[in-house]
Amino acid sequence: MNKDILVTILEDDVFSRNWMALLMVRDWRTRLIAEFSTRVELCEFMEKSSQPFDLLIVDVDLFGEEFTVAEICETLNQSKSNAKVLLTGIQPESRIIKQMNNPRVCGYVLKHEAGYSLSWVITFASEGSMVFTPSTYTLAIDMNYPFPENKLVLDGRKPLPGFTEHEAEVARFAFIFSLGRRDLADELKISEQWSYGLVSELYEKMGLSDILSGEVDLFSYIGESEIIRSHFKEIIEQLGNSKKARDLETLAYHLITMPEIVH
Repeated sequence: MNKDILVTILEDDVFSRNWMALLMVRDWRTRLIAEFSTRVELCEFMEKSSQPFDLLIVDVDLFGEEFTVAEICETLNQSKSNAKVLLTGIQPESRIIKQMNNPRVCGYVLKHEAGYSLSWVITFASEGSMVFTPSTYTLAIDMNYPFPENKLVLDGRKPLPGFTEHEAEVARFAFIFSLGRRDLADELKISEQWSYGLVSELYEKMGLSDILSGEVDLFSYIGESEIIRSHFKEIIEQLGNSKKARDLETLAYHLITMPEIVH
């Protein structure tokens, strides 16, 4: 990415806010600048702050009598913000599909279907795609929603190929949560020495060093999706042939959080 994607969150559930914030901090493409639990807090921020942002993530489970998509977009209009609006929820809602006609809206995704791939969702939406996850896409089809040509349907629940469930758990602790080896050992109830061995095995299994050195074709690992390939091309170019632990972890993070492009 040429610059960070600046993101704000409107979400009343502290667990969801913290989860999204953690995923954004770990990804070099995204930067979280503010979090709000109510629309009032968002309006106060827009009135007082000159800090621009590119994307507002809005929890649609807050909708109903409190506010609508149109009202959120009008708040942005009044502040002369160019931010797009990404809608998230826990289940697909027909009332939300009916409110997606505002040009600011850049997608509607379910939290558990986006999963670890939140920063990928944000990146695609920021680049101009209208992003859905499988359930919101299916509901939109049933409602004859007029999809734009730039629609993108992705699923963040993709299993890690070639990994056992235990190995996948270790990989996520190590690379997504960026746990130190001692903390990783404590979390998994294993010795610190064994945690180093486990992480080394994961590096080898993912072929990270070989990918960065050019000995293994990265694209044989990530599949045929052109949009995913173009992003990994950019990531590899920025990392070069580095085999530093930090750079290996960066590549591992993007591989582990990579979504499946459904449509």
